[in-house]
Amino acid sequence: MKAFVIAANSVRLLFRDRSNIFFVLILPVILILVIGLVFGAGFTPRIGIVVLDDSAAAADLNSRLETADGLDVIVIDDEEEARLQVRRNQIDGAMIVPAGYGELVTSGTSTTLSLITAPSSSSFQVQTIVDATVTEHAAALRAGRFAADVTGRPVPEATELAAAVAVDLPRVTVATIGTNEETDLGQFGLGAVSNLVMFVFLTATTSSAALIQARQLGVSRRMFSTPTSAGTIIGGETLGRYLVTLLQGLFIIGIAALAFEVQWGNPLGAALIMVTFSLVGTGAGMLIGTTFSNAEQAAGLSVFFSLLLAALGGAMVPLEIFPDTMRQIAHVTPHAWAIDGYSELIRLSGTAADIVRELGVLLAMGVALLTLSTWQFRRVLTR
Repeated sequence: MKAFVIAANSVRLLFRDRSNIFFVLILPVILILVIGLVFGAGFTPRIGIVVLDDSAAAADLNSRLETADGLDVIVIDDEEEARLQVRRNQIDGAMIVPAGYGELVTSGTSTTLSLITAPSSSSFQVQTIVDATVTEHAAALRAGRFAADVTGRPVPEATELAAAVAVDLPRVTVATIGTNEETDLGQFGLGAVSNLVMFVFLTATTSSAALIQARQLGVSRRMFSTPTSAGTIIGGETLGRYLVTLLQGLFIIGIAALAFEVQWGNPLGAALIMVTFSLVGTGAGMLIGTTFSNAEQAAGLSVFFSLLLAALGGAMVPLEIFPDTMRQIAHVTPHAWAIDGYSELIRLSGTAADIVRELGVLLAMGVALLTLSTWQFRRVLTR
């Protein structure tokens, strides 16, 4: 019973400071909204095309780029203007079709097209789509040359003939089939999962400062001088911080579901991830709070440590874009395992049985950290 009283007092002291209400409950929701509005609707790279040739071949390339999936194409009249817009990040790339292009390709002469890209995260996507489009365009030109050699007709006429015949030819397509049908996270889903994981762990670790302050004020020792065992004090302090962390997590999940229509997948699985991940955060916070004796140092270290793990664990940048080696390193953090679990539930419509490994790893991390912090707390309290 005493442990619950100590826990309730810890929760009350935390929310007595109105600023904690903002950082624990309101700020995560604001960030979910902002990230969803800015990035959630999807992003299509913009590319400018400068056509300095009025041939049919140049027109064909222009048409293919304008209809390519994944690109927003704008026509720019001047090459220098296109380069300027790329430098200013107004567009993500620019394709230059030089004068005389049609004459060169019609005569069978190899030519080079210039693609100017900005050093941004979308440059690889731009290059990939443009390469595929140009390859398709070049194949049509080669077919036209072959038709001209066979029929003896002019290359432009033979190219049109080859294009007309190609419409009726059988095509081979590749369909990607997964073991489960993948579900889109939605506009706010990615931000909700990332902010949930980041803020829950951040709140859990920064609560270490309050534990140090209680020790500095002698609150823990005064409780220990009463007929209250060390185990009861440790259990109460741990339970209080765990309840705050769990409350924040459930609040974010609930608000994201109600206000932003975020689908968290299987309810039992989502709850179990939150329960085990909160255990890890609480263990980390308790360990910091019992190891350091200066609240300011502990608070600064907690923020740095939490943000570092969040960045490494995929809570700031999606794990999918990590190289294979970095993705493996990321899984030393609890964040990566929690995000993997939510991805399984949300994207692949998994159940609690499908995330047993993620839950097991998080539970093991939480138990290890709590065991170590409990031993450290008892040592500090009884020395």
